[in-house]
Amino acid sequence: MLYKTFLLIKADSDEITRLFTNLISNATKYNKTEGRIEIVLKETNNYNLVEIKDNGIGMKQEEKEKLFHEFFRAKNESTKNISGTGHGLSIVKRIVDSYAGKIEVDSEYNKGTTFTVYLPSKIGEA
Repeated sequence: MLYKTFLLIKADSDEITRLFTNLISNATKYNKTEGRIEIVLKETNNYNLVEIKDNGIGMKQEEKEKLFHEFFRAKNESTKNISGTGHGLSIVKRIVDSYAGKIEVDSEYNKGTTFTVYLPSKIGEA
């Protein structure tokens, strides 16, 4: 279902594009055949939230702990044929941090993953 929801942030468009391209790419690559990806936009008093949810292969706890480390790639039977460099999520984290935002990961192995990006509502304002 597609809703007409827009969040306004003042940020570098290339960085924001890279941030969400990496997250959506991962949701696609690590999803199951016939999997689903849901993107939810929310606004709070202080943050614009973007949730990217999939019902893919998920992660184990020990993988989640290393997720934003440069060059980290989960290595298991489900991921052995998935290409990548291990840079994507470390870049995502760096971009989010550069805007004084935060990123959370909720994942259950064989059930799916949700990345929630919090970007301050006042990005770029003096």
